[in-house]
Amino acid sequence: MNAAKLELYDHHAGNEGEANGASTHLPPSSNSPSDYDSGGDDDLDGSLRRKRKRVSRPMNVTCEACKQRKVKCDRQQPACGWCTRNDHPCEYRERKKPGLRAGYGRELEGRLDRLEALLEEQGRQLAAHLAESCSISGVTTAASNRSNAQGVGPETARPQGSYNAQGISVPGELQQQIIDPSLHPPGSRHGSLQYQQSVADQQIAQQSHYTPSSHSHAALTSPHSTTGYPATQVFNEYSAMLPPYDLLYSLVDLYFKHINIWLPLLDRKTTLDTLFGASTLDEADRVLLHAIVAATLRFSQDPRLTPEARQHYHDTSKQRVQLFGLENSNVRALQALVILALDVTGTTNGPPAWNLLALISRSMVQLGLAVESGSVLATPMYPSIATLRASVLPEPKSWIEDEERRRLFWAVYLLDRYATIATAFEFALDEKEVDRRLPCRDDLFAANKPVETRWFRPPEHPRYATGMAVGDTHGYFSYHCELMAILGRIHQFLKRPVDIGSLPDVEQWQGSYRALDSDLNAWHFSLPDDFANITRLLKSNVPAKNTNCGWIMLHAAYCLTVIRLNSSAAYPSQTSPIFCSSYSAMQRCLSAVENLRKLCRFVKLSGLLDKVGPPFAFAIWVGARVMLVHGSTMDHEVDPDIDFFVTALSEMGENWLVARRYSEILSRVLGEYRQSHRATGVTGERVTPSTVKILADMRRCAYDLDFLISRQPHAAAVKSYHPTRANTPAPNELEYLDVFDLFNFPRIPMTQEGVENGNAQAMGQAAPPDLSAMNAAMIPNFAVPNPEADWLYHTN
Repeated sequence: MNAAKLELYDHHAGNEGEANGASTHLPPSSNSPSDYDSGGDDDLDGSLRRKRKRVSRPMNVTCEACKQRKVKCDRQQPACGWCTRNDHPCEYRERKKPGLRAGYGRELEGRLDRLEALLEEQGRQLAAHLAESCSISGVTTAASNRSNAQGVGPETARPQGSYNAQGISVPGELQQQIIDPSLHPPGSRHGSLQYQQSVADQQIAQQSHYTPSSHSHAALTSPHSTTGYPATQVFNEYSAMLPPYDLLYSLVDLYFKHINIWLPLLDRKTTLDTLFGASTLDEADRVLLHAIVAATLRFSQDPRLTPEARQHYHDTSKQRVQLFGLENSNVRALQALVILALDVTGTTNGPPAWNLLALISRSMVQLGLAVESGSVLATPMYPSIATLRASVLPEPKSWIEDEERRRLFWAVYLLDRYATIATAFEFALDEKEVDRRLPCRDDLFAANKPVETRWFRPPEHPRYATGMAVGDTHGYFSYHCELMAILGRIHQFLKRPVDIGSLPDVEQWQGSYRALDSDLNAWHFSLPDDFANITRLLKSNVPAKNTNCGWIMLHAAYCLTVIRLNSSAAYPSQTSPIFCSSYSAMQRCLSAVENLRKLCRFVKLSGLLDKVGPPFAFAIWVGARVMLVHGSTMDHEVDPDIDFFVTALSEMGENWLVARRYSEILSRVLGEYRQSHRATGVTGERVTPSTVKILADMRRCAYDLDFLISRQPHAAAVKSYHPTRANTPAPNELEYLDVFDLFNFPRIPMTQEGVENGNAQAMGQAAPPDLSAMNAAMIPNFAVPNPEADWLYHTN
């Protein structure tokens, strides 16, 4: 060792030893240069021994045993008190030198150098790949320009029209990966969700002239950048099929806050772990994300979601879910279709929703999701020559997966009932093909605790329990499914025609009415005591933010069911001496409307209108129409509280377009009604719009339209040269049909005269010009009920 370095090291070590209070002191001659000049071996060995003593570290004040136990040591030598009492070896070790270990900085610099070299190499490879893709795109564009110059249409010359129409210069290979991200195998969950965003970031890096190396600048420059179009900005906003990662997570969270709380289809923890966990996101899970995006964009207030971006994400996600659902038959595809069906029914309750629900319903039956695994319907008792039901779906891996399948079926069941009760169609999901248990409570579902619930239609036990047992496994979703079954039977009951002039038909109708009323009362008595009464539910001490929206939706559905059943007896459009309106049924309708008004006021004051779905809006829509019908029959004026319903529907219309349509129809009808009650004009006549004077005229007009539409001949039997109806319904008359058509009951069977007239029209003969000439008994008669002769309580 060099003498100078040894002297410097010894001097530093000596100072360190003095600072640490070392017990060994050096002789004065140890620091003298003459000692090193002597060259004696004894002196050199002595200096090395002294060096070893000087570099020794001070000892720890805590023994190793006390340090591991994390207790204070009494520092006794040679063994502390605890080690002595427990006969444990006591060891005091030297203190470690503070700071990083020797060579750690150079090792860290080496790792950074290797990472920079790796990034530079990947940047060069990416630049070469983009240059090759852009060259191919340039050739395609040149060929397209030549085709346009030769007179070829732009549709045939531009295979990338959807992007070029917006001024987007995207290579063809990247477009294919953007259209179908599954073609790009993601390396991680974050990468699978953000692949499109990473491509957009590459375009941004190109625009800002940032390159990993000096060799890739020319390669990253797009050949289309000289056109002047802001291609990068448009590509960044509209090319991605899914929103950015943070916005996507926010939309999934909004789904569980605004939709899943009243239609509990998915488990929150399991879904978040699947969609945002460490495992790879497969195509089915990505389609479920698309469905959630399409349904929850209406609730997001993110400033990045401009109207154009919302429309782009919604249309893209909707098409992706529809295509995947048509080509695949699995649980994830059906879950995505159900969420999309909810989005469609919240926009319009028309053919788009009916078609989608019909597709889902048949898929549920064909995949065996309408029955339990051990049901008789799943395994027929007698074999046949026809193909038996094959087990298309694999067995569930856990109980929570089995419960998800059960909830999937019941969600379809609810949506099918709500979409059909306002029409004259049959349900897409027939109860004859259903053999399922009811869903369990949400807390048991989230805890993954296997429980058993009662069957939807038990063979020998009563349909509804008469009391709330301790530890009941049923929640609001279970009771909601049972209530929808009663509402479905009411729908079938009201579709059957009844001859109001025949005593046996009327008595049979009244008997069916009482049976349904008894079932509805039995179901209501089976509710838990804390939720059976709406007033008790609204006056509970539960904060508004913790209110269970599922129970609110359940009570709204109960009010809807009461109105649907009793309005047929309270406000019939046709009466006879043996078929008259019921005063008690009318009072039940008014009581249900009042309870619905209290419930709606509580929801509005609590700020929960955005957490209840389209079924709640439909219940309000029906309640408001009852007020109009009651005004046309009894009071001849409308209850002022109807304005509260219209306002609530208008606020819900910010998220659900179907509620906005309900509000607009009610506003126009009410505006026309109030305009008819203005002061008389100069001529002494009321200033009225069209020919409608009062609400009864509106309802009568709706009845005439309904009668005409239901009695019109089939299109195949009518020749094309027939003239159209002279008095085509006006738009306001169609609105009257929307308002009052639900109360056009009873359905009178077609008389022989009506059949003959229909046959005459089919043969090409002239039809009667007036409806009264077809059937004089079809004139509506909105009679006031007599409380003294109420057939509902007085059977005689």
